[in-house]
Order: sequence, then C-alpha cells, then structure tokens
Amino acid sequence: MTSVLSRTVSPTVLLYSFVVITQLGFGIYLGQQIEAPGAYALLHWAAQLWIIGWWLRRDSRKRGMIQIYDIGLFLYLAWPLVMPYYLLKTRGARGLLVILGFIGAYAGAGLIGIMLSVAIAAGRG
Repeated sequence: MTSVLSRTVSPTVLLYSFVVITQLGFGIYLGQQIEAPGAYALLHWAAQLWIIGWWLRRDSRKRGMIQIYDIGLFLYLAWPLVMPYYLLKTRGARGLLVILGFIGAYAGAGLIGIMLSVAIAAGRG
C-alpha cells in the first residue's frame, strides 16, 4: 500500500490538502461555536504526524540529508520548531516561502471555514 501511495501522491500535495481540509473543518466547528469531536481531534493529530513524517523522510532522502534516529518522538515533541529549521537549512531563503505558504494555507482555510459556517448559519435564520 505504501509503495502505491508513494508513487501516486506526493507527500507535499497530501500535506497541503490535509491542512486545507482539516482547517476548513475546524473553521466550521469554530464558526458554529461547537467543539470538534474527540475522535476528530485524535485522528487529526495522528494523521498530521504521519504525513509530516512521510514528507520529511522523503524530502531528506531526496536532498541527501542525514536521517534522524527516532523520527517519531522527534516529530511528536518538536515538529513546529524542527520543520522551519529544516526548510531554512535545506532551501535557504526559499524555505521562507514554503513556511509562509504553509501558514497561509493553514490560516486561510480556517478563515474560509469560519466564513462558510457563519454564511450557512445566516442563511438558515
């Protein structure tokens, strides 16, 4: 399954798609002023770590970077700090564009989810 998935879908495309879809969902929950179900939050957390780990592993192999010994624990504890460092180290100033793109997708999808949720609520009442 992993080899089929890795040949058909890029981890970068999957990561950005995942961020947009989940942030839209969280935005809708936030706009409705309800809390996301616990299972949703748990699946989001697990899937996010898996996708980021897959992306980091593939990208570091492509760029010839040294692999981290225990990548699971490393990502679990420090991925928000490690990923920007990794991007800046491997891509230089272009890494800032990748970071800003990720932040834009993250915040933009959340805002669109909130606006969509408010528009739906306003249309009902």
